[in-house]
Amino acid sequence: MLSKSARLKIVLQRLHTAEATATHDAAFALIAEILNDVEDEHSGIPANPSNWRSDGRMYPPQADNARSSPDLPGVMVYRNRGHRTLVAANGAFTIIDVQTDEVLIEKLGLDRQGLPPANPAPQQNPP
Repeated sequence: MLSKSARLKIVLQRLHTAEATATHDAAFALIAEILNDVEDEHSGIPANPSNWRSDGRMYPPQADNARSSPDLPGVMVYRNRGHRTLVAANGAFTIIDVQTDEVLIEKLGLDRQGLPPANPAPQQNPP
């Protein structure tokens, strides 16, 4: 069995080499499939999502934890225990470590575009 950090490295490598996706749903499914496969192969911990807080297994983002990004149009944000996953409508995604704010992976969508640019801050009119 591998450590959680070793398993995460495998997940990130497989995501990096995976084919790009064209939609949010395809990217979301790709992330879940790869993460679950790596955990099944290397964690030694059976999948039991109700024990996510204590069993030591990593679980993919959950659809019921989706929030629209207020400043990135067409992007859904998923918060996990240690990561924030941003998935765009075009299939692009970014995974960020919440402790360090380090970007762990940025994957372009099938259209070769990444996440959309942030909406500019609203302009304030001078008095």
